[in-house]
Amino acid sequence: MEFAPSLLALAGMHILMAMLPGPNTVVISWLSATRSRSDGLKAVAGVVLGSLIWVSFALWGVGALLLEAGWLYGLLRIAGAAYLVYIGVRMIHAGRTGAGTAPRAPPMMAGRSPFGTGFLTTLSNPKSAVFWTSAFLVAVPPHAPSWVYAGILAIVAAQSTLWYGAIALFFSTGFAQRLYMRITRYLDLLAGGVMIALGVKLAEEVRREVAVRTAS
Repeated sequence: MEFAPSLLALAGMHILMAMLPGPNTVVISWLSATRSRSDGLKAVAGVVLGSLIWVSFALWGVGALLLEAGWLYGLLRIAGAAYLVYIGVRMIHAGRTGAGTAPRAPPMMAGRSPFGTGFLTTLSNPKSAVFWTSAFLVAVPPHAPSWVYAGILAIVAAQSTLWYGAIALFFSTGFAQRLYMRITRYLDLLAGGVMIALGVKLAEEVRREVAVRTAS
């Protein structure tokens, strides 16, 4: 098993990256707690598909091209930042309109589709393609056969489904939903604030890079 260490290394990097709290985790937990287990799992499906797209792009060298075409990479990240801020605003709006009321159906995002919300949230981070490009350069030998790349896609799909699916299942339990509804306003504001902060952080990274290039 010449390539087993490479697959294990990539699997470890991916699961650690998924476990870091980020937009995907916030969206899935929010939809699972405020809507239903079904909507949470639909968002998981969208996240998994989006992750596979970024990994596939990295396999095809798109991540390297994004770094070469700096302006395009910057535009994609600005678009992603705008989407994250939009999601955050919708979450905050849900918290304000639901304050002090019975359990409500919060406004949906991405065309009222939980799948679309998860999918677009994942696609809003083009840094994923760059990350995977770097990971492949480090962990995968250049002479790796095609089945290794198929194995990478399978690992990403399986680990994303298991990890984010577990989050959806937990936050859709009766206990988690009852707890969420007791402090729903504050958690919606917190979730929305996190999404907005992530969007602003992404936009600020682009601004600093542009400033450095302009000054040099």
